Amino acid sequence: MKRILLFTLLLSQFLIACDKDEVNTFVEVSVKESSNLQSGVSVYMFSDRKGPNTAFFTPFHSDRTVITEANGIATFSLQETFDLEVIDSQTTIYFGVFESNDQLKGSSAVTIEKGQTKSIVLEY
Repeated sequence: MKRILLFTLLLSQFLIACDKDEVNTFVEVSVKESSNLQSGVSVYMFSDRKGPNTAFFTPFHSDRTVITEANGIATFSLQETFDLEVIDSQTTIYFGVFESNDQLKGSSAVTIEKGQTKSIVLEY
């Protein structure tokens, strides 16, 4: 009986901890070619360890891909444990657009904190 009570108590604490309000963090990337917004373009996201100055700045090594909508914007919803450095107060994230042969067309970066929504322009 004590085990059942203990199990129930632990389970309720776990559920309460999981029910905390999550803070949403977003980056909206507007993709422009010759100043015109582009729809249907794949935008690749990279952590600061895979930035443009590394050999890992290729579509294969990207952390996430989002395709721009009709308005030319790709919206990335960032997760605290995977995308944001929870130790630091700020995280720099890189975005890139590539040609079919993995040649870089354009890139941009943003420094963001948990709970923020930022908009950037990636133009090529």
